[in-house]
Amino acid sequence: MREVTCLIVDDEPPMVQRLQAYFGRWADLKLPFRLIGQAYSGAEALEMAVELRPDLILTDIVMPGMDGIELIRQLRERLPGVEVIILSAYSDFAYAKQAIAMGVFEYLVKVPLREEDVRIALSKARDNVIAREEKERRLQSLSGSVKENSYRLRKHLLEELLRGDVSEAVMERRSAELVPGFQPRQYGCFAVRFDNYDVFCAEYSPADRNTLKYGMLNIIEEVLQSRGSCFACELQRSVIVAFATIPAGSEQSFDRICYELGENVRDAIKTYLRISVSVGVSRRYSGWSQAAAAYEEAKAALTDAFYASFGTVITPNRRISYMEADWRELTERFELTLERMSGKSNGEALTPLLQGLHTYRVSPIRLVSYIEGWSARLRQRMLTGGQTDVAAKSAYAECIHLHQLVERLRIEWERLHTLVEAEGSGLRAEMVKAMRYVEDHLKESISLGVVAEHIHLNPSYVSELFKKELGINFTDYVSKRRIERAIELLRKRDYSNLELAEAVGVHNEKYFCTLFKKITGTSPQKFVATSWRD
Repeated sequence: MREVTCLIVDDEPPMVQRLQAYFGRWADLKLPFRLIGQAYSGAEALEMAVELRPDLILTDIVMPGMDGIELIRQLRERLPGVEVIILSAYSDFAYAKQAIAMGVFEYLVKVPLREEDVRIALSKARDNVIAREEKERRLQSLSGSVKENSYRLRKHLLEELLRGDVSEAVMERRSAELVPGFQPRQYGCFAVRFDNYDVFCAEYSPADRNTLKYGMLNIIEEVLQSRGSCFACELQRSVIVAFATIPAGSEQSFDRICYELGENVRDAIKTYLRISVSVGVSRRYSGWSQAAAAYEEAKAALTDAFYASFGTVITPNRRISYMEADWRELTERFELTLERMSGKSNGEALTPLLQGLHTYRVSPIRLVSYIEGWSARLRQRMLTGGQTDVAAKSAYAECIHLHQLVERLRIEWERLHTLVEAEGSGLRAEMVKAMRYVEDHLKESISLGVVAEHIHLNPSYVSELFKKELGINFTDYVSKRRIERAIELLRKRDYSNLELAEAVGVHNEKYFCTLFKKITGTSPQKFVATSWRD
């Protein structure tokens, strides 16, 4: 019997203990659920999940530091196949909506939380795991098959047609040999694109990627052939294209059928392969001579997915109209902000700009190009000598969704302000970024490894960097900053030692007092008696 492995994530020890008791009883009953770990924070859970690779994670949403939504987002990047069940004290629909959008399997409210509800949710998730594994086993059989060779020949043939290297008559004869029964009459072009191809490449080896792509092709054919016949192949690294015959009818009927087929393709790929895709669909065309126009239109439809969430289906009737007035207003706001920026400006000016990006609807291609150029001009304005960054520039071109562009701009903005701080302090930019991370996460558990990962450097190198730049090792620096933060709090009002310890991320009151005395030479109580307050 297939046993699913589970990881519990909750910052409340009583809830963790309660769930542990459930798993203990289920083990006695020989139910197929095995608990392999428990974590008390999002950061700890992410580290454990990557190491243990559970089938299923049960997590709270509201936790200090990395909350459940951010944990799920990062899990989707690192372990896209893991099932997630949320156990939350909040029944707020906004949380549930975010969770559903990120592929969460089940959303259960903690109060009241019944053991039977959890068991049923686990059973359903287990069924999903088994179904996906069975589908993956079937997909493995595609490797090295005649069908794999057929897909390759189709790609080569279609590339020749789009380049104009073969005539329509030759294309029709050869395509009929590769896909018997397919006639390019009354068809729509479906462009199926990975929502995050970089994550896909990072998660799977080249061989596994090829197998999964052939699996996607198989799924696309199965779905589209439910209405007629289709000619499908991978045309770009991240795009699969399919020409599917659609029964004759009105434009509205054609659009409705294409939308339903696009949804079915998207849902099947997500269910069986745990891969998120968006689908762009062309209008109705006829004949191979119109294949290039149909393909370009389907790709253009995909561009509109920029403003939607992952897993969007765009048909001709669902295209976005981009307004020139929106473009003028948006760029005016960015240009005005740029004029006001200097090396002394703080980072708050970015917030209204990001809100504007979510408000206006402008051509994605035009927008990405503009933001790329705007960022380059911002760097020239704020940094001595107008430093440039080729890596930052190229990263914008990979943004195919608005949230990716917003995140890229936010990261570039923070990196730029770190460089400005470094210029003023004489410290290296990496050092400033590490110090800022410590400041922002003093309430949490901070390790050298986490900070090193944040600034993309080797931990041993970061350790040497602290000693060289600040004359103090990493652990002592963090302890010093915790006590300095505690002193800042004490100057405002009275706190108990326990309150202070928790406020600065030290979860042992006795250790906090020892650390306070080591750094200040006195206890917190004596410090209050001899110090001043604001």
